Amino acid sequence: MADPKTKPSEPGGEMSEARKMLNMFFGNFDGTDDRDCFQVFVMKHLHETFQSGMFQGSRLLDLGTGPSIMSLLSASKYFPEITCSDSSQVNRDELQKWLDGDPDVFDWTPYLQYASKLEGNSYTPDDIASRVRAAVKAVIPCDVTQSSPLSSRVDPFDIVGSFFHVEFACATSDQYCAAVKNMTSLLKHGGGLIISGDFKNNPIAGKENFSATFNADLLRETLASCGFTDVDVKLTSMIDQQVPCDFFFVTARKK
Repeated sequence: MADPKTKPSEPGGEMSEARKMLNMFFGNFDGTDDRDCFQVFVMKHLHETFQSGMFQGSRLLDLGTGPSIMSLLSASKYFPEITCSDSSQVNRDELQKWLDGDPDVFDWTPYLQYASKLEGNSYTPDDIASRVRAAVKAVIPCDVTQSSPLSSRVDPFDIVGSFFHVEFACATSDQYCAAVKNMTSLLKHGGGLIISGDFKNNPIAGKENFSATFNADLLRETLASCGFTDVDVKLTSMIDQQVPCDFFFVTARKK
């Protein structure tokens, strides 16, 4: 039997690379926290971060959103103006299809159900889906390796979040520090930065040396050198999809 999350009816009869990625990395989540996985780690910490009120404002940038809505679910409750961005046109198209209500998209029901559970079931999964669609105002290109990462000039944001993206765009620690500095330019003074990723696994070929040196110490040093304070680093090690992972979730504030 075919995977119910697999929708083969893409243009030309082939599944897009974005959909393949979603099926591979996001298709195994059942909407519960019965096991350790990156979905629970990220969604739980995002919910707690936004619920705490440590970051205020109305405008949030998700840098490197990809084709996923996972990072938008809790954010949409507190930030009514969300800008999504990604370097890949295919990823942006896949995300836009879901935002437009296209029925031929990846099934995000388990994620919406878990977000509802985190919010005490005060909002239904359908409520949260509608909330996300209303909050996302734009899906635009980005390149975190550029001094101006966005394709268009925008006012600084109250919050910049980036999930499993920045380290994949960098091959050295110097490039990573430069990329974080580029992100800093998109934040208001006193604004909040949220970054999450995996120290252990970088799937981009030829980046083994950077993966070997990318750790919590480098992350803290990078944030300090870019002028961030109140840095809080949460770490967890787990076997996710039979692969050893060292996930991190970081919040910081721009001076």
